[in-house]
Amino acid sequence: MMNVDHLPEDDTSGSSRTPLIPIGLAIITVLMVPVFLYSVGPEGPFKVGDVVFATDRHRVQIVAPDALQHQRTKDSCMLEPRSQLVVQKIGMNPIGSIIAEPIGLEKAQAPFCFLRTPVLLHAHQVTLKADLWGGLRDTVIHFFPEN
Repeated sequence: MMNVDHLPEDDTSGSSRTPLIPIGLAIITVLMVPVFLYSVGPEGPFKVGDVVFATDRHRVQIVAPDALQHQRTKDSCMLEPRSQLVVQKIGMNPIGSIIAEPIGLEKAQAPFCFLRTPVLLHAHQVTLKADLWGGLRDTVIHFFPEN
């Protein structure tokens, strides 16, 4: 009889594979922690020059550029949810009103607000933090239409 030496099987082949699932979960966790902390963090007061976001679709009054001191409004326009605005003045009458200018709009035709047009807002119509979860939802819906 002939002795045949068996080559030892590579016992480490199963354990030397890269653990992709745990690495992927760790990366997702690291990326989601700042998003979670941002969404649950406290909001500070509005200041002139802050970028604020519309909380929902709102009809707002356009403030005549030459009449910012007198608070006269001439027309209205629509703001989309999560529209960005730069705060110009705070604490105007009526109490809690803010004058801000829209920036970075997707829809810049009537009845939506135009870029750099001063509008009169109330404090409940804007927030310092963008609605991250609504934005993520809209992005996913954009890629997977309901048709």
